[in-house]
This record gives sequence, structure tokens and C-alpha cells, in this order.
Amino acid sequence: MYLAARVVPPLDGLTEFGQAVLGAMLAGAILWISEAMALGLIALIVLVLLGSSPGMRPPEVFGGFASEVVLFLIGAAAIGAAVEKSGLADRAARFLVRTARGSPTRLFAGMIAGLPALALLVPSAITRNAILIPAYRDALDAMGVRQTDRAGRALMLALGVLNPLASSALLTGGITSITAASILGGFSWWGWFALMAAPYYALLFGGALLLRLITGRFESGLVSSGPREPARPYSAAETATLAVLTLASALWLTDWLHGLSPAIPALIGAALLLTPGIGVLSWKALEERLSWGLILTVGTSLSLAAAMTKSGAAAWLGDRLVGPIAGLGGQPLVVVGCIVIGVATVHLAITNLAACVALLLPMAAAIGQSVGLSPIVCGLIVTIVVDAVILYPVQTAANLLAYESGYYDGADVRRFGLAMLGLTMAVVLAAIPYWSLLGLSLVTR
Repeated sequence: MYLAARVVPPLDGLTEFGQAVLGAMLAGAILWISEAMALGLIALIVLVLLGSSPGMRPPEVFGGFASEVVLFLIGAAAIGAAVEKSGLADRAARFLVRTARGSPTRLFAGMIAGLPALALLVPSAITRNAILIPAYRDALDAMGVRQTDRAGRALMLALGVLNPLASSALLTGGITSITAASILGGFSWWGWFALMAAPYYALLFGGALLLRLITGRFESGLVSSGPREPARPYSAAETATLAVLTLASALWLTDWLHGLSPAIPALIGAALLLTPGIGVLSWKALEERLSWGLILTVGTSLSLAAAMTKSGAAAWLGDRLVGPIAGLGGQPLVVVGCIVIGVATVHLAITNLAACVALLLPMAAAIGQSVGLSPIVCGLIVTIVVDAVILYPVQTAANLLAYESGYYDGADVRRFGLAMLGLTMAVVLAAIPYWSLLGLSLVTR
């Protein structure tokens, strides 16, 4: 890839280092989107390309694997494995099947309706997926729904793409909302919720309707005609797992008090669950559950995002896509539409949500301010688009977890992502008068 960058015409304003990193990004994005190889193998190829780029030192090539996101994933995997091994997933699956009365449609509707409340109890979408995926997989199996069936595809896609939106409506949850609020500044929990809950919940429930239309009519589930099983008492393993999950959730919800990184409660939970005599997991069981493809993909995408920023390739790409918007000052809604498209395009190249928001939010705010638009409104729009428009599995860790369940493929993500792009455009345009009612106007002059 580096040699290829030397033979193509130089890109105006982009250094040789930037061109090499941009080439590695394009190669990775094309392979990940096309699913031409296993995700972990693609990650290894991207690491080789990054290591061959001029200006990249080994600590930077492999720096993504030291990120708290990778450690968070390991902790979440341990919690998910414990939920499954202890029997909690089976208990939850039987409850879900019973309340859905054997209907995949009711199962899907109940899951969507419950996501906002679950986001309050377990703020991290990654942890929720680690817990929910085994439970819903068992519930689908009990209903006779196969991995190739439409019902399973819709349910797992909702967990991968829509589930994180419930976190971002709150400042206790999604990394996107926390990063955006810290950059924009001055937001309280209630202030953020007042501005963002309506558009995020509109995307969550509107996206669920879109997903039902895209996937089509669900298959019929198997309804048991036998007597209802009596409730069995919680086992010691279930009780221990619930206690650890409660502790981790309490630490996540009180991060304003202790200032711990979200990865620390996840790792505390993992350590407790693996401790002999206390936990319910063996180290071997965790190794069997942990996906190397997932770890390699997430770590590599974080290294790639950092390299895109350091080399100037991200700023160059963002400027080429978002910069021309500044010439549309007299047409504020057209500017908003271009910001939505531009952000979704840049997000294809930068898979790390926090890095994408950190790069694009100041850029869009500055462009908006230069043409008389509120930089706060422009920043909120960037945040929503980064969260809602996912066009291939690797773009978020929460989606990658659901993707690895095997119920859907990259084409399903792409099809739903394009539909979500249209819905996001509509929701953003509808949010503008809503924000105006709350005293936050789009046009400032």
C-alpha cells in the first residue's frame, strides 16, 4: 500500500505519511465492508500496512490495544460469559419467551420498549449487549427461530445498531454523548436529556419500525402448550453474578463521584467473577468466550483512528468533505443536510466514535458559526449522525458484538444503515424547531 501511494499522484496538502495512512484506512474499510476475509485477518493486514507507513512507530501501531475500550470489552465479555454460565441468561430467556407468548414479534417489540429503561440500569451499550445477546439467542432458539430467519436478524440488528442510541440519550451512557458534551461544555444531565432524548428516542423507535419494514414479516414462533414451569430459586452462581453486575452498574452510574474510567468497573467485575471461591467463571471459560477477532478489530480500528489524526489524513478528509459547506451560508437547512452527509462519510473512515466526534464536532461548529448557524446545534447534529448511521459492522464495538452472533451480515448492516441515514436526516430537521422551542435556535444572525 505504501508503494502504491508513491505511484499515484500526490494528494494536495497531504503529506506522504498521511497518504500512506489514508491508503491503509481505505484498504481496511473496503475489506471490512465487503467481508472479503475474516475480520481478525483484515485487522492483521491493516496493522501491517500501518507498520509499513513512514512515520509510524511500533507503540503507535499497536497503541489501540492499550485503549480502555479494549479492556472494557474484555470486562464486558467476562460479565456476559458469567450471565450465560450461571444460568441467568437461561432464566431471562424463559421469562422473555413467556412474556412474548411464543411470538417473535412481541419479543422484538418488548425488547425495543425496554431499551430506554435498561440504559438507566446498565449505561454501557457494550455491556448490555454482552448480557442481552445470550439471553435473546436462547429465547429465539426456544421459539424455533434459526439464525437465517428474519426475526433473529431484526432482533440482533436492533441490539447492534439501535441499542447504543438508548445510552446516548443520557449523559451516564454512551461514549459519543459524553465526548460531545465535554467538547461543547456547559451541559447538565437534565440539560442534555431535554435536548437529546426526543431525537434519540425518535431514532430508536423509528429505526425499529424501519427495521421491521426492511426485514419483512417475521416467522411464527413455537408456542408451548405444556404447563407453566414453577419459578425456581436463584442459585448461588446467579446471585453472585447479579451482585457483581449491580456493583459494576453502581460504579458506572456514580462516575461523577469517583472519576473512574468506565473500563475499571468492568475489570473489577471480571476479576470478581474469575476469583476462585467467589466468582462463577474459570479463566479457561473466559478464553473460550473471548473473541480474538473482536479484540483485534477493535484495537486495530483505534490505532487506525489515532494514525488518521496524527498524520493529518483525518483533518484533510474532513476538510474536503465538510469544508465546502461553508459556501452555503444563505441556505441553513441545506447546510444541515450537507453536514449530515459529510459526517456519515467521514465516519466510514474513522470507526472510533470518540475520535470521530472529537475531530468533526469542532470542525462543524466552526463552519456553522462562519455562516451564521449555532455551533451548539451543529455539534448536536454531528453527535446524532455519528451514533445513528452505521454502514458496516466494524464501525462500533456494540454492533460488532451483535454481528458476531451470526444472525446478520454486512449487507444487512449496509441496507439498514442507508435507511437510518434517511431517518436521521428527517429527525435532525424535525429536531431543529424542537430545539428552538427550548431556546436553542439554529440561525444566530
